[in-house]
Amino acid sequence: MKSGEPGGPSWVYNGGRDALIWRLSFTRNGLLVGQKRCTEGRRSLFFAIEERSGRVVLDDYLLLLSGGTQPAGEGWFTGIETVSGNLAYLHAYHENSPEHLGLWAVDPETGRVAWSHANMVYCGVLQEGLLVYIPSVFAGFPERRYLIVDPLTGDGLRRPEAGTLEINALRDSVVPEERRQEIMLPEFAAPGSPRHDALQEIGIDEPERCECIAAGSFAAAASHDHDPHTGGWRSVIRIWSERRLLHEDVMSEKSPRPALNSFLLHGRGLYYLKGESELVAVDIRI
Repeated sequence: MKSGEPGGPSWVYNGGRDALIWRLSFTRNGLLVGQKRCTEGRRSLFFAIEERSGRVVLDDYLLLLSGGTQPAGEGWFTGIETVSGNLAYLHAYHENSPEHLGLWAVDPETGRVAWSHANMVYCGVLQEGLLVYIPSVFAGFPERRYLIVDPLTGDGLRRPEAGTLEINALRDSVVPEERRQEIMLPEFAAPGSPRHDALQEIGIDEPERCECIAAGSFAAAASHDHDPHTGGWRSVIRIWSERRLLHEDVMSEKSPRPALNSFLLHGRGLYYLKGESELVAVDIRI
């Protein structure tokens, strides 16, 4: 679906009937990289879309082990760690554990694996490279060998001293992903906050029940209402510019839970989930 009008839907991506769109990231060359979990086949798959045009450049990408025949994480236990430059970094998990294990640097435009380390664990992006560690066991006790690696090649750049204050300082210097990727996430409009006042001026009753993103003359808010008759939730997103309603859509209805944390702002695009399997992009041009 296309629209040339500011505030109108720019494009819609459908992940498939049984897909749950799970996480989104944004590369420097204008790609949106996402993960979807397809429950019927127990597959964790990845996709990439040009932000401006909505053209899908990669879809249903299954992360494989280095041999190229077996899926990483049994095809299900994988995810997105981060993006850096034009690469996306994917991970698997320790067996029977929620802890991440393995790092694959993937070109989301082609699906080519630039480099991978099956025993490497990601910690964060630093100015000088990626902070990672290699887990090991010594005398029956777990240990971590920290490294700073080149994001493009995976080659080690230097090894911080284990057990020193430098490791803590490096971890503390990692910039949160949403700030590094320049993503704005919704927050509830607490009474007395600028968001609450802005929604009241627009004409929203009970703004404190809404999740909101506000930037300049732009505002987006999601309301979540429970129907006592059906027991389900209805979540609606509305977008304004200069106090004028530009776009309104139902994100979910008759759902067992409200569609919380289901939209974000990046650049000139507002992205939200419709149901669990559709991703809608709205051009806001703020």
